[in-house]
Amino acid sequence: MSVDWAEVAGRVVLEACNADARDHAVMLGYSPIVEALAGRVARVTVVDPALPRALPANASWQRAAIDAPPDLAAVSMVLVHWTWRTLPPPRQQALAVLLGKSLPERALLVIGDVMWSLPPDDIDEPEQYGDQLEHAPTAAHLTSQLRSAGFLPDLHRFGPAVGVVIGLRVNR
Repeated sequence: MSVDWAEVAGRVVLEACNADARDHAVMLGYSPIVEALAGRVARVTVVDPALPRALPANASWQRAAIDAPPDLAAVSMVLVHWTWRTLPPPRQQALAVLLGKSLPERALLVIGDVMWSLPPDDIDEPEQYGDQLEHAPTAAHLTSQLRSAGFLPDLHRFGPAVGVVIGLRVNR
């Protein structure tokens, strides 16, 4: 039996954000979890360069690169599901810094993606985790990046390659 790691990470991202009906969430990159998220929050903004399929009534789309989110001053959470690794490392770092400066204190950043716990060469069948693996960070590097950008990160690993990081935006 093969595991759909993207689906596993998506379920954990949804649970980790602990959304409620007052929240405004931003999703960086379209993901199928948008539909479930929209059922839990007041509003969802999907930031993606391509128009996603039909969105729920309380969701809107902003045509932009995932590392160019809208004004985040009134956002309670930013979710990234299976798209962090699509950015090269310098853009990942710049996005972490931007989110740290732009999100209000106590907002959440939840990232579910491939993040290596072991060196990729030591992992059997790394292709099972999808494509674009060349930019997947290590779990330690990602949590360090978020910490230096003003988040208190909490890492949850799923095997040697998949994880969800919940970052609480803290006052620096």
